[in-house]
Amino acid sequence: MNWDWTKNDLTSLKESLAAVLLEEWGGPRSPLALKYINETIIPDLVSCFSNNADLLTNPTFAEIIQWKLKNQFANPSAVVVDLAKDLLKPAQKIINRPQITDPKEPWRRIFRLWIGDESLPNIAERTGYPLDYLDLLVLRLKKLKAYTANTRISLLECQQHTELREFGFEQLSFLYQFQTAVAGEPLYKERLILEQVIWDLGMPFQVQDLVTLLEMIHTHEGDLDEDSLIEAFGGDQRGNLYSCVIDGLISLHYILKNKAGKLTLSEKSAQTIAGYLLPKLGEQLKRAISIHDFESAKGILLGQNEAVLIRLIDWTLRELNQEQAYKILSGIYKLVSRRVDLYLLKVFADMPMAFDQLMKCFADNDSLIRARACEALGHIGNKAAVFSLVQLLRDPVVGVKEMAAQALGNMGAVPAVKELLRVAEDYGESITVRERARVAVRKIESRSGEGFPNEK
Repeated sequence: MNWDWTKNDLTSLKESLAAVLLEEWGGPRSPLALKYINETIIPDLVSCFSNNADLLTNPTFAEIIQWKLKNQFANPSAVVVDLAKDLLKPAQKIINRPQITDPKEPWRRIFRLWIGDESLPNIAERTGYPLDYLDLLVLRLKKLKAYTANTRISLLECQQHTELREFGFEQLSFLYQFQTAVAGEPLYKERLILEQVIWDLGMPFQVQDLVTLLEMIHTHEGDLDEDSLIEAFGGDQRGNLYSCVIDGLISLHYILKNKAGKLTLSEKSAQTIAGYLLPKLGEQLKRAISIHDFESAKGILLGQNEAVLIRLIDWTLRELNQEQAYKILSGIYKLVSRRVDLYLLKVFADMPMAFDQLMKCFADNDSLIRARACEALGHIGNKAAVFSLVQLLRDPVVGVKEMAAQALGNMGAVPAVKELLRVAEDYGESITVRERARVAVRKIESRSGEGFPNEK
């Protein structure tokens, strides 16, 4: 969050930190050391303090500063506790912000970014926290996750584990609660992502308000401009706030404005809002299917943002029987985008009734479509595809030949062995194609119990 420190605040803080390091603590005075202090340590601390202006009295934040001083700036372990305390004092005096003393708050901020797929180097840059501290925290979460996997181990039991106990009770309890919520609480991840968006906006906005705003944009995607959207939320009553929020979301690339000035969701916002939309969209689909109105069901799918549609495709696989799911999903193939088509072909690999649809893909001009169809048919295992797959071993595109060979091997297609051996021995083919052909022959041998001539 941008705390809007004034220029005088920052100047005063730099001077105070320099006084602590060079006068109170008698830091080194060589030109090289002074350059490092003035150009690296002090700017880094100023940035860290300014990004965490409400944590200056927080005990965990103090530990993070100690970690920085020891591991990032090579100060002796014996001095970092007192040095961190002395460095924080001037910041606490200069910046009069309400303070959050809950020791878990810095960890919440780290994992709110991390769960939104921010890389650890980006989190380190945004928060000012040392990268190795972030690495350790994520490693500890993974250790806890591995220890509690597929079990109902309590926090007390975790405390009794020697390695986990070393985390300290506060951190262990935070990580335990976080992992439990991620695994079991609906929309927990999405809520954290939206909380981070609101944090980045720095505005008095609630998660539910943001959900409603994004749902409105999704429902009328590409039809509403900023003024129309603000009007839909009460016009003048909260117009200024919504105007600022919309502008902020655009600047964050969380929503997009097309050339006509109309608003659409970004990939990230669509993925996040999808979780909130699925229950409503799912009910609409179930109602349509209950009266055998498959055209309306297809229309519901076609009316979604692509990222939302992919989540809705997954929903159909979970909630509908296979025949119903295939009927509506096959109806939208080639009607949305190449990305959706490729995803559907992956889905069709678990649907034997998709055989004819997949066979038609062999005539597609898109080599990735042909390759994905080979892969799906290999998974289905219907040997009526063998002849066509053998023909695709002569496809002009390497990736298609690889998938055709793999599919034949997965099927245990004995009639394809002669052609696979030809490919395996053809040094005009790529190494990967030849190797896929060899592996396919070995799979067929294993499944059939027959021996075939060895490749040269």
